[in-house]
Amino acid sequence: MPVVNHRDRPVILSASGQPSLSMVVNREVGAQQLSVWVANHAPGEVVPLHTHPVEEVLTFLAGEALVTVGAETFPVRADMTVIVPPGVPHGYTNTSNGPLRLVATLADPDAQLGQRWEPSATAAR
Repeated sequence: MPVVNHRDRPVILSASGQPSLSMVVNREVGAQQLSVWVANHAPGEVVPLHTHPVEEVLTFLAGEALVTVGAETFPVRADMTVIVPPGVPHGYTNTSNGPLRLVATLADPDAQLGQRWEPSATAAR
């Protein structure tokens, strides 16, 4: 059984542009069905609305956040999980005084950062 040491995986820029994301499991390390990312966000850090073509599960381990999924915005805290359907815009803000730590699981071993979502001009009318 493969074991992945998270400290051996590179830290990359999250959708917020901050070096706060590490893709710990993907096809590169032997996964066939999923990608697992670990995120650590500083207080006030905002991950803007974005989409993925596959389902994403966000499991919050520490801190508190304000999460938007589609048209709904709600608070979450450690020991809560948010399920994001494929293609639905979502994002979050760390509302804690300390770090926000979460695990993002995507149903794709080759998952990439989400596509930034901007409401179309026609949707705003």
